[in-house]
Amino acid sequence: MAYKIFTDCTADLTKEIINEFDLTIIPLSYISNGQDYSYTAGNDSDAKTFYDFLRNKQNLSTSCANAQTFIDYFEKELKNGNDVLYIGFSSGLSQTFNNALLAKEELLKKYPDRKIECVDSLLASLGQGLMVHSICLYKQEGASIEKAAERIKSTRLNVNSIFTVKTLANLVRGGRISKLTYAVGTAIDIKPTMYVNENGKLVSFGKVIGRKRSIFAIADKVAKTIINGEQQTVFIAHGDCIEEAEYLANLIASKVKVKNFIFNYIDPVIGVHSGPDTLAVFYFGVSREEAVKQVVTSNCLESQKL
Repeated sequence: MAYKIFTDCTADLTKEIINEFDLTIIPLSYISNGQDYSYTAGNDSDAKTFYDFLRNKQNLSTSCANAQTFIDYFEKELKNGNDVLYIGFSSGLSQTFNNALLAKEELLKKYPDRKIECVDSLLASLGQGLMVHSICLYKQEGASIEKAAERIKSTRLNVNSIFTVKTLANLVRGGRISKLTYAVGTAIDIKPTMYVNENGKLVSFGKVIGRKRSIFAIADKVAKTIINGEQQTVFIAHGDCIEEAEYLANLIASKVKVKNFIFNYIDPVIGVHSGPDTLAVFYFGVSREEAVKQVVTSNCLESQKL
């Protein structure tokens, strides 16, 4: 039985990848000064508008996709004779995935002979996108929906996600850090390095002083934890700072050989909390639990010529 792959706009996939694999993207929206804005995945102008709002300090919030949204999207494919594979935004960061499960439960009452696989990526942004991309390639090889779902579960904890932010303001507004940490960190220009852990939550694993040191920390971390880099494409997401994203890619390439890089914007749902000029890199490597143990030491960073 044929199946259709779904994800949501938090996967941050490019328009080219979406079109190449005929993906269906569940939209999420953000609210600015009481007005809803629908973010179209792969649309750079939508992303640019959002970051302009953010830099102008407009009052922004986001909303997750509700169960009815998933029902509407999934049912179209079920009626067309296709099964459904949904690769979702981490349940550790949003209610969105749980709403997909509610939709699955309702639809299976109506279509008991059909297959609906909803798999939590335990990832966000282009980490989720990287997982979706790898499963699209696996499907092209002839993988069934069951094998595709199992592949996600068996490989998702080997997708590493490393973030750094330019400002702590959005993290404190979103409750990710305390006001005291914000005040002290801002005063001495602390830049946290964060990752998505094995439970799909965004947590800090280190702090450095200065933007350049944080970018060096990410590149060093990738070089130490990536596996078979020459065979994989590294995904880099950014909060409207493509020049720094390319600088990060060049740093990584100077440390370890990789096949290619793909860049895209961080979507509004994540961008509201991470802020403008966020940088994030995603790749297959050692397990997330093992990766976080290999924290770059301050001495190593101090030895870099910045």
